Amino acid sequence: MPIYRIAIRAQLENVTNLEATGDDFQYCLRIKCNGCNEEADKWQFISADEQIKMPGSQGSTNFLIKCKICRKTNSVDVLLKEKKSYTTTDVPNFKDIIAFECRGITITSFKFGEGWQCRGTESSTLFTDLSLEEDWYDYDEEANCSVGISEIEYKVN
Repeated sequence: MPIYRIAIRAQLENVTNLEATGDDFQYCLRIKCNGCNEEADKWQFISADEQIKMPGSQGSTNFLIKCKICRKTNSVDVLLKEKKSYTTTDVPNFKDIIAFECRGITITSFKFGEGWQCRGTESSTLFTDLSLEEDWYDYDEEANCSVGISEIEYKVN
């Protein structure tokens, strides 16, 4: 079963440890069926805390979808053991931050969305529930400095 990794890179201004929070974080992915190459018309939200019983199996998965074209049932599991933070030492390089084990699906796109967090480098102030659909800026009152995340990019490996 193929494993797809999401790698990110960004410019971090006075912050570090950028990460998706908790097991219930909703990863926003665009997927394509390997059976017929049909790409889903909507973004799919996949979370490690969701458990769905696999039809005809004793196992479970984090995400299950039936292709509208070929009717094949496909699944995705979030590999939490692969979850990592993006830190100041990672700038300006790409770093894998999460991985997904896919059955019958290819991940084609990733959207940052909401629910991210990071820490101030000078104060350890925790900034939570960040939306990274565009550049993010704030002020760290404890450290008396501006903070931000910009030029954020991803790639699917």
